[in-house]
Amino acid sequence: MWDLKLLELKHRAMACEFVVLVPDEHQRVGTRSVADVVLRQMEAIEEIENALTVYRGDSEIARVNASAFEQPVHLKPATFDLLAKATSLAEQTRGAFDITAGPLVETWGFTKREGRKPKPDEITSARKRVGWKHLILDAENRTVRFAVDGMSLNLGAIGKGNAIDVLAAALRAEGMRDFLIHAGHSSVLAAGDQQPADDPEVAEVEVDAERPKGWLVGVSHPTRPGRRLGGLWLRDEALSTSGSGKQFFHHQGKRYGHVIDPRTGYPAGQWLSLTLTTTHAVEADALSTALFVMGNDDAKAYAAEHGIGLILVSAGERQEEVVIDKSGPLNWHNS
Repeated sequence: MWDLKLLELKHRAMACEFVVLVPDEHQRVGTRSVADVVLRQMEAIEEIENALTVYRGDSEIARVNASAFEQPVHLKPATFDLLAKATSLAEQTRGAFDITAGPLVETWGFTKREGRKPKPDEITSARKRVGWKHLILDAENRTVRFAVDGMSLNLGAIGKGNAIDVLAAALRAEGMRDFLIHAGHSSVLAAGDQQPADDPEVAEVEVDAERPKGWLVGVSHPTRPGRRLGGLWLRDEALSTSGSGKQFFHHQGKRYGHVIDPRTGYPAGQWLSLTLTTTHAVEADALSTALFVMGNDDAKAYAAEHGIGLILVSAGERQEEVVIDKSGPLNWHNS
């Protein structure tokens, strides 16, 4: 069996811990240590956060929210490209994913983690200010405008995934092939192998021939922190989990989760959690939200059409019991 020590490097940003794992702590990239390379590239996450956050008045997205109804707002290339990607994903999912859904999330009290049941007229009012089709992007001038007054953008559902993809691209450009990045444990990208076959030090370790290639990533229990349902072997793949297992409230005996369906204005999702695997982290983050909103039949149909691995976790009959439904290209590991 194999037992390799992983190098773990951390950087706090976007209200979570970004972590990079590298399989060989003594690895070098040219003349530099791998730690120096990773830490330097991780600093760029702060620049991404400063552009996308809604909690700083001078961020690009804050400027958009403040002025885009009155006039076009010019954006940096990376921010404009992310908005274009978000609108493309909104179109592909028929609005199940929508970065303009902020007014609905706020109406339900989840922005401040103080869930409340709004009145129907409050939901109707918020819905008038929501809709990705009201987001006007001008690629030639790299500007964005709102077609409806009171709209706002919130990229929280794809910001971490975008940062992970940017960091992964930078590490690959430095010549690194084998690493794992996770942000807040719900967003993961695995590159190469946890046990590189061409590493001279690893060659001396007894290799388990039955072990799949890649990285073994745990899938968490949706309501019991620290407990795993199992794991997935990922290689050059991203994973994301969405769900209402931790953020919800009860009103008159009914449970309301924090994932809002932008199309109806009401909390959605028949599962405690949904985990999926795909190629890029930004798409994984967006699609885990979208498919959670879609419901069983549409989510499974979308996943099958696009070659997405899907893990649906529902509440069982007993307390803390869960039912796991897996489909698509997954390499599941019981643990």
